[in-house]
Amino acid sequence: MKYVLLLLCLGYNTSFAQSPFTKLQHRFDSLEQAMPYRESGISFTLTDIKTGKILFEKNKTLILPPASTLKTFTTASALHFLGPDFRYRTRVAFQGSIKKNIGYGKLIVYGSGDPSLGSDRFAETKPELVKKQIVYALKKLGIKTLKGRIEIVSDLFTDEGINRGWLEEDIANYYGAGVYGCNWKENKFEISMTPNETSFDVVSNTAGYDNQHDFCVELIHKDGATTEEAFAFFEHEKTCRYALRGFLTNNEKIQSMQLARLHPDIDLKNELEDYLKREIDFEEKDTIIHADEKTITTILSPPLSKLVYWCNQKSLNLYADAFCKTIAATLYKKGNWPAGISAMLNFANKRGIDTKGVSLLDACGLSPENKITTHILAQMLRKNTGEKWYPVFYESLPLINELHMKSGYIGGTRSYTGYLTLKDGRKTCFAFILHHYNSTPKEAKLEMFKILDLLK
Repeated sequence: MKYVLLLLCLGYNTSFAQSPFTKLQHRFDSLEQAMPYRESGISFTLTDIKTGKILFEKNKTLILPPASTLKTFTTASALHFLGPDFRYRTRVAFQGSIKKNIGYGKLIVYGSGDPSLGSDRFAETKPELVKKQIVYALKKLGIKTLKGRIEIVSDLFTDEGINRGWLEEDIANYYGAGVYGCNWKENKFEISMTPNETSFDVVSNTAGYDNQHDFCVELIHKDGATTEEAFAFFEHEKTCRYALRGFLTNNEKIQSMQLARLHPDIDLKNELEDYLKREIDFEEKDTIIHADEKTITTILSPPLSKLVYWCNQKSLNLYADAFCKTIAATLYKKGNWPAGISAMLNFANKRGIDTKGVSLLDACGLSPENKITTHILAQMLRKNTGEKWYPVFYESLPLINELHMKSGYIGGTRSYTGYLTLKDGRKTCFAFILHHYNSTPKEAKLEMFKILDLLK
């Protein structure tokens, strides 16, 4: 009788322990049978942090686009290679001569790849403070009048600023901004528009461009349409810089969109010139220079820990890709995507993670051609827990659906990866990708949340 009772107890305990995963399997089976997801790529990996054991998996080796969950891979790599206390250092130099408080020569700004230069996100990086620091350095050098030129050196990174894997409808919008040796104001700006009879008129922009001539507005009125249905394109064959296409409601008096700067170094140069004309006597002219450069100030970014925090919290593509290129410039003196991605994959391999089959074109997840597995993403998360910088990484993850996890979303793909405590107290990490679904993004998100809720 005791033996029978023992077997019953063991059976009950085993059933209880397995029930969350049994329910999980049933939920995945139902998801696969649902009409919007029958043709979808579905991958899920749940790993015990302490033991490394895979507690549950669904197509864990299926290669899929990670979208912005790739940023967890990138930011972990940046914290490893650069360190949480790393700061970008933008050097400012003067080359020329000074006579009677007049500087004859060049003011040179050497871009460091800092994605936060001129950002309003941090107290110390605001554009007015950056410009004020430069003017203060000139005055401290004894220059009250500058006759010469401003030069922005933006050649730290050796490849193009715009990634070849990004879609045309993305790259002129703020989230598709290019990544350069000199970035300025997060390489984005805002336009404001008012509706007219057939489309919209640009009435203001924060980049100082010409409202009438730099924007070709081809937006169509549509009730209820938000800026998610409106896209900016770099215009190469017309006189305007940008073409705005898609749909937007005309029921609002003012509509705003954030666009990408194509030449942030030129925008910085123009702003510096205007600022110098206001703060000191500046005259742009060619001068003959027979002098060595002298560093007059260095503009420091916030520590990497803060940059990583906002990169993951707000899913800042510019920051992630700047980290990738900076890793490459630091390790190989070649700041470009291929070298940075190679370093990231080597980092994973040295952690004992097999990255065979992984194909990455960028480090932010914007390219739909990126391919990785949930198994690799989950393994990376587990390895992070043993690092000194893990608290920085963990705190950088947004709190979504009561879980510390990073979300990802590009056309046809939803993804999540992060940390989860099971009902029995076990600490786990997970990665979840749903690709090529035939529902609304919101419906896909809710289906994924239903699955994650079974484990909480």
